Amino acid sequence: MTPTIQELGYLGFEVSNLPRWERFATEVLGLGVSSGPQNTRRLRMDAAPARFILSEGPADDLAFAGWKVGSAAEVDAFARHLDSQGLKGTPGTADELDIRHAERMLHFTDPEGNRHEVYAAAPSQDAAFRSDVVASGFVTGAGGAGHVVFEADHYPDTIGFARNVLGVKLSDHIYLEPAPGVKIEVSFFHANERHHSVAVAPRAPIPGPKKRIHHFMVEAAQVADVGRARDRCLAFGLPVVMDIGQHPNDQMISFYAHSPSGFLFEFGWGGVKVDDATWKAEAYDRVSNWGHRPYGAMPGEGPAMPAAAVEVA
Repeated sequence: MTPTIQELGYLGFEVSNLPRWERFATEVLGLGVSSGPQNTRRLRMDAAPARFILSEGPADDLAFAGWKVGSAAEVDAFARHLDSQGLKGTPGTADELDIRHAERMLHFTDPEGNRHEVYAAAPSQDAAFRSDVVASGFVTGAGGAGHVVFEADHYPDTIGFARNVLGVKLSDHIYLEPAPGVKIEVSFFHANERHHSVAVAPRAPIPGPKKRIHHFMVEAAQVADVGRARDRCLAFGLPVVMDIGQHPNDQMISFYAHSPSGFLFEFGWGGVKVDDATWKAEAYDRVSNWGHRPYGAMPGEGPAMPAAAVEVA
């Protein structure tokens, strides 16, 4: 039996401008920042010592995704599970464990070469972080840090990895035609009550550098904090790509904007919770019930999701 992943515990980013990311984290997202080992930065949302881990480097992209399990013994069990899947898990070094505040960790890669980590958290006596700018706080708890959406050149294989290796469960699909004759499927998976902790989308055929992820999402506890975050984002000088709207599958009210590294972030509120006893995966033909239009567009001007700026839930 596959050990159960409890949540998306953390994301690691390699960033070229660490000071700007620190300001972005505190002034726009409302996270806490502290210095970690090896010149890293830990970003906090709640009682966890690190929900995001920043290291300095040229990639400006995802470095790793951390999936929490219940104990060190479950990390060892996951190593055996990887063996059964024909994959190799590499134990984390002492320095890596220190940076992540983990008791045990192993890492492995998906068909796209993305690094995934399964870890058991080390005990922490830290008081829960409370944001100075996100008055309602962040929705984490049983749902973990939020979600991450991967772009994939090998879409079917990456879907198989999510199901068979990570062991996350299908929430639903969205089928889109972002341009005439261009049809894509986006798949959403949950590890807990959060509608999706991970989603996979085919890589959009648009110009520009390729990133490992399309976006990450953080969720506030009140909808007013979404509007306030949008205002802070614009004041900070980061472009809002898709303005406030609501998704049909997870019901999230959110906006999308560029992070300092170029990939997107989603700031949202109101995501539905999944109960596996009653949940049924469905298929949708749109990404938004309303809104999520390009920033500055008037109602009725252009599609809700133009081909040049594909966004997914």
